Amino acid sequence: MFQDRRAARRTSGPAGRAAAALLLSLGLLGAAAGCGTEAQLLQPYNPADGTNLDVGANAALKVRNLLVVSDAKGKGYLSATLVSNAAERLTGATVAPHTLEGTTAAAAPATLPAPVELPPGSLVVLTDKQPLITVTAPEIQAGSSATVTLQFAQAGAVTLSCPVVDGTVPPWSEISASQAASASPSPSPTS
Repeated sequence: MFQDRRAARRTSGPAGRAAAALLLSLGLLGAAAGCGTEAQLLQPYNPADGTNLDVGANAALKVRNLLVVSDAKGKGYLSATLVSNAAERLTGATVAPHTLEGTTAAAAPATLPAPVELPPGSLVVLTDKQPLITVTAPEIQAGSSATVTLQFAQAGAVTLSCPVVDGTVPPWSEISASQAASASPSPSPTS
């Protein structure tokens, strides 16, 4: 039987322990660099593409995920979810596009085919089962942003900035003007 009798190198001496302690310290320092009071999970954030806004006393009206969807330069439509604690109505909207150079263009009125009724406690999605709220302005283009003013019957005007997203990619490409305009509840089968 053959045994290797060469002396094994040991790093357990004082120099080896110092090197190991230094490496461990650097590793802990690197791991701790990502920690702190500014960690993303400790900050409120919007998990959607659009912008949120609570309006009125006790946030009685909520605008969620507001954005402009543009499938061609110069035109777009509003997408948002609206919830109100009391009966409310969206009566108008304007969109002031921001150019990619950072300037703000003149506000363009949006075309509302009809006022959007907001029954108390009901969730209303602007791109679902109703004609789209469209806007035309040469400066609208995907990748930019816009200042949108929504006019409500009771709450008045509210203004917020939101992104302009590309309407040619999912999920926005799945919405079309004909689909939204023709959508209506279908009767349920009777037994």
